[in-house]
Amino acid sequence: MINKKMAVALFLPVIIATMNTSYALSNSATQTLQATLGTYLDITAQTQGATTTTTIAPDTGNLAAPLVSKFKITLNTDEQDLYLQGNTTSSTGSVNALFQQGGKTYVVFSNTTSGKVPTQAAIADCKTASPTASNNANAIAYQITDISVDNSGSSSYNNSQNQYILNVNAGVTTVITKAGTAPYTNTYSFQDYAGTYQAVMTLTSASL
Repeated sequence: MINKKMAVALFLPVIIATMNTSYALSNSATQTLQATLGTYLDITAQTQGATTTTTIAPDTGNLAAPLVSKFKITLNTDEQDLYLQGNTTSSTGSVNALFQQGGKTYVVFSNTTSGKVPTQAAIADCKTASPTASNNANAIAYQITDISVDNSGSSSYNNSQNQYILNVNAGVTTVITKAGTAPYTNTYSFQDYAGTYQAVMTLTSASL
């Protein structure tokens, strides 16, 4: 019969071995912590460096100064597509103001005077290859002579949607458009009533 001292002597190594094994299995552990950062996009219209008002010479339809739109984009990712759209007002509501003819881009300005807002048909006539002055009263088109995107961005014109597609990168990007001073042929005449003519440029992340 095994006495108590012998029993302790036999079981003690087993207990020690078990303790050592348990310690070796739990002496290291890792846990990954992570957080997801969403896309940050902020678009603001800029007044400094923009020219949003000018006058129209009543004898020629020429602008006294090129009209310039300017936007600042703050973004935290690369190659983000944005869309530059133009709208103007017809007698039945807002319509797309941008169009292309002969590889050049134009924007239509509408008279905002009550009772002298152009019809959709008048605005549509401005967009044709050969406008007829008598058919586009109170709507005048001007060429967009320049569009620039800094911060290694780019721009292209989508002719099917009649909007610019801008590809911009992380950081701060400035987008500038400039309208020429001479009206598109046969879109200005003495049938264009005196008043304020307007087009609205919008830079957005949503396509038409």
